[in-house]
Amino acid sequence: MSLVRFPDGLQLDPVAKGSPEALVVLLHDVGATAAALAPIAKRWAPAVPTTAFVALDGFEQVDATSYDPLDIAAGSTALDRATRDLEPLLEQQLRFHCLDASRLVLVGFGHGGTLALHRVLHQGWSCAGVLAFTARLTRPLPRLPRIGCKVRLIESMAPGPADHSNLRDVVALLTARGIDTRGVLLSGSALSDQAIRHGGAYLVELVATAQHGHHFHFSAESSHAQ
Repeated sequence: MSLVRFPDGLQLDPVAKGSPEALVVLLHDVGATAAALAPIAKRWAPAVPTTAFVALDGFEQVDATSYDPLDIAAGSTALDRATRDLEPLLEQQLRFHCLDASRLVLVGFGHGGTLALHRVLHQGWSCAGVLAFTARLTRPLPRLPRIGCKVRLIESMAPGPADHSNLRDVVALLTARGIDTRGVLLSGSALSDQAIRHGGAYLVELVATAQHGHHFHFSAESSHAQ
């Protein structure tokens, strides 16, 4: 099982033969690349054999330390700009795999997770679900119409007494908005074996949701190679 390089990242075709029934797009953290996520895609793929995996490069990553977290306007503007870079890449992948956004699961690590949450929660972009590892939720949330996608959060903590308050508050906030949200707080890094195992369990659930979406077929003329 190998990933194939294309101009904007890496692609792993479904384990099972035939057209993919869902698409998982992985977004890396600041300072990383799509290649860092290749082992994770390979590990998860057998559990969702009819799913295609794509790890993206080529989108702007905004370093969370480059702006004042208390400056809401500046932070949102930077994330808006980054997600504008991300949007055509996602649309290209959906067209290539002949799927619509209801069959897409976004998986982000660190700032990649922040971008995925921002894209869905602040800009109302539709997908089946978001799995975010150690992401930051940009507040305040806008008053968007009801969001149908599921949100699963994995928060990592340093050794020592656990503080569940932030994760608990985020889950409560999104649940109050009518968003199906769950989260888990784990010790170690976002790329630890424990985090990837928990993420894999969440991913199986989100892919099952995606497979109940509406399959959108493009004509051969509208589809284009990467």
